[in-house]
Amino acid sequence: MVESRMANWPIDRLLKPNTRIDLILDIDLINDRIDVRNGVVYDINDHHVIISQTDPLMTRSMVGREIQVTFVGREPISGEILRWGWSGRIIKIDKYQLNAGEMVQAIYLSVPTTGEISETNARMDYRLNIVSNDHISIQTHPSFGRVVLFDFSAGGVLIGVPAPPQATMGMRLWFTLFFPNFQTPGGQTTINGEAEVVRISYAPGDQMAKLGLKFHELDMNATRALQKAINYYMLEEQRIRNRTEN
Repeated sequence: MVESRMANWPIDRLLKPNTRIDLILDIDLINDRIDVRNGVVYDINDHHVIISQTDPLMTRSMVGREIQVTFVGREPISGEILRWGWSGRIIKIDKYQLNAGEMVQAIYLSVPTTGEISETNARMDYRLNIVSNDHISIQTHPSFGRVVLFDFSAGGVLIGVPAPPQATMGMRLWFTLFFPNFQTPGGQTTINGEAEVVRISYAPGDQMAKLGLKFHELDMNATRALQKAINYYMLEEQRIRNRTEN
């Protein structure tokens, strides 16, 4: 477990309109599955956090349900990018006046009090796609040859290796994940750990095979470093989306 910190600020110091927000309904730790519905914050008042309808849609049968609410935002003093969360409840699903000419359906969540918000672990299912300028790479079993990193999450990575792959389902191997140190320009962070091959995908004639690797029991430092990387890239995606929409 990563030691978490409590947020001693009101919700509107951490969460702002247009922020992406995630509602976690169910977590299946045995099968590494999680039911997450994401939306965008419309407004925050003394009674509700009002967000857009989610994807997938939330139905009125879910009103009253207890949920975990999470979002990525900066710590007000240090500026550190963290994932925050609280235990909340769906109060109602009703209309909301988005602007002078548009009425939309919205989800009204309970408002956390100061002290009810804390740092949370990164979403297991949120996969970050890697592009050439991200300066993220991975090293793993030398028999694989040249390895290409396609995406990563808090739970594992998807890599490409020359086909046919020198791997079998259930194979355990060590890996090192490299990505920039976001607090130190030009610096680099490394994560070392063990992973299991849980997916092998390729067809005859393919030059490259895709391997899904599931992380196993990362230590506290590695888990926190991975969470910081995911938080950083999620916030960057949110900024890009906001610029595009505006």
